[in-house]
Amino acid sequence: MSRITAEMSVAEVVERDPRLREILDRHGLKGCGGEHGPAEPISFFAAVHQVDVDELLRELNRPPAPAPHSYEYKESAADVIYRRFFKTAIVTVLTVGCMWGAINLLQIALGRSFLQMGLLPAIHAHAQAMISGWVGLFVMGFAYQSFPRFRNTTLWRPDLASLSFYLVVIGVIARMVAEMIAPYPAAMFFGIAGFGLEMAAGILFITVLLRTARQSIEPRSRYEIFILGSLFWFLVQIPLSYLLFFAKVAAEGEQQMVMRIALIDGPLREVQLLGFAALIIAGVSQRFVPLVYGLKPPRTDRLKTIFVLINSSLLLNIFSYVALLLTFNPVFGIGLAIAYLLMPVWVVLLIRQLGIFSKPQRPDRSFKFIRTAYIWLLVSAVMLPLFPLYNMLTNQMFSHSWMGSYRHAFTVGFISMMILGVSSRVVPILAGIDGAKLTSLWGPFILLNLGNTGRVVLQILTDWFPQAAYPLVGFTGFIEVIALAWWGVHLWRVMNLAKTHRREVLTMHALLGMAR
Repeated sequence: MSRITAEMSVAEVVERDPRLREILDRHGLKGCGGEHGPAEPISFFAAVHQVDVDELLRELNRPPAPAPHSYEYKESAADVIYRRFFKTAIVTVLTVGCMWGAINLLQIALGRSFLQMGLLPAIHAHAQAMISGWVGLFVMGFAYQSFPRFRNTTLWRPDLASLSFYLVVIGVIARMVAEMIAPYPAAMFFGIAGFGLEMAAGILFITVLLRTARQSIEPRSRYEIFILGSLFWFLVQIPLSYLLFFAKVAAEGEQQMVMRIALIDGPLREVQLLGFAALIIAGVSQRFVPLVYGLKPPRTDRLKTIFVLINSSLLLNIFSYVALLLTFNPVFGIGLAIAYLLMPVWVVLLIRQLGIFSKPQRPDRSFKFIRTAYIWLLVSAVMLPLFPLYNMLTNQMFSHSWMGSYRHAFTVGFISMMILGVSSRVVPILAGIDGAKLTSLWGPFILLNLGNTGRVVLQILTDWFPQAAYPLVGFTGFIEVIALAWWGVHLWRVMNLAKTHRREVLTMHALLGMAR
């Protein structure tokens, strides 16, 4: 029998000798790709799991010792836990997420104003669905699936991980109901229920990940400080989000409600975007992007500096914003400007750390999403420090058009583009499908960028040319919905292909057995 080489796929190796699955599982495969493993080369497997490829090949080519019983792969709940999170996130973004946001944007365009009080309940319900139901579910599903494999261990208490799924889904529904029926008394009940459910889900999520890390014998990696920081801010944003809701419900009159929204909403969004989302993406990118795509390692490790800059700029941003709003002291305006200026600093350092613009040694259809996501991060990082200057040029205290454009560039351009890119690479591996044989996804990639660019540019132009810009900006959201639907249907089919793929393999084995 010929020797196993680095170019052979994991599936070929397991098909050749099922007993070798035990060796691969010991190095972190653990259910990835189903019974026969992913259609990825051994060299790729070794790089992603940080295993010495030569040592791994020696183990695989060493004649296995006789065992009292054969090694049998059994799929566990932890092996496929990501599917319910990913599929529900897709349903969320295509209904109460991006679709509802597109409808809200169309209503804004028809009303020729981003400051329509009547739309606030729908806008805030949509925002909750996007943060917890879209970003949150994808982060949780990816973390439950990948973090144990990063640490070469198994997921602690998959039953509690599954429970957190149901808690967050019901919690998001309760919050949306509360937003839409306020100020009726029942809104308080649904608000309290939503808070309790989402808080319980967050605590369970963090507990499962920390206990999973604790049972691993692998040394802690430096990127994990970003994960820990993100989990902290993830937990902080839940009560802060519900503080916004209860502050609105308890407000006495429209003026007080507007002031409370202005005071809480700004810090809340920064915590959600820069604290939770940016830190988790930066942390996962360190572990995922260079290894999966074969990018050059950084000459200088700036991880600690990047981490400190993200968190210090976030804290300075929140403190200065709240103090400025309460006191109108221009000194705090200077602090806010400094916080804004720190963003492009850490963004540039992060991009250089990852080498995101270097040539990938392992190109893949998903890399265009990853690279473009970081381009949008850079765009948003440039936009934020220009915010005070733009306010001066347009004689505004606070330009909702510019801030809204910045946040859309960050949320759709960076966060959602990263979700599309990472999932398009990870799901085929988990499903045991050869990603090279799947569609290139150029359609959703072009449409999402077209819709996002249109939204960012046209929303700013509503300050200058409202008659021309408002009718056009109202349709950009639906372009994004089409892009996400195209990608979502594809990803859903790939997840379902895993089951079909296993049935085909089992049928083939049965036919071969009959032939013998």
